[in-house]
Amino acid sequence: MKNIYEVFDEFENAKNNKERLEVIGKNLSKTLSEVLRLGFDERFQWYIKEVPEQFKVKNIPAGMSYAKLSTELRKLYMFQKGNPTADKLTEKKREQLLVELLEGLEPREAEVVMGIFNKDFGVKGLDLKFVQAAFPKMFVN
Repeated sequence: MKNIYEVFDEFENAKNNKERLEVIGKNLSKTLSEVLRLGFDERFQWYIKEVPEQFKVKNIPAGMSYAKLSTELRKLYMFQKGNPTADKLTEKKREQLLVELLEGLEPREAEVVMGIFNKDFGVKGLDLKFVQAAFPKMFVN
């Protein structure tokens, strides 16, 4: 299974929407679906907008990080507005938790997390309109 950033790279290199749909289709996973849902569903609003100053990018070779995006996604509730646990955290504590989460991931996976928070992955052609067309039932309760 490819890392999400590898899927995004392939997506960005696709020439048209048909090819982009093929890239998503052949790489569809629970993790990819969750990343897209968290990143584009307006019901998810986040406290985080910027990378904390104390975050240091670690030079972790691909596949060598001790954490994986697929398992770390479940921790994002700590940064979600309206979540009772997240709402009780101080800004300093939330920032500390985010630094720990990001530093455990490969740098490009950390970028994907920040893309979720900013509702923009920086991937050409990957936007809310595309995701809604590709997954019409994703945002339905």
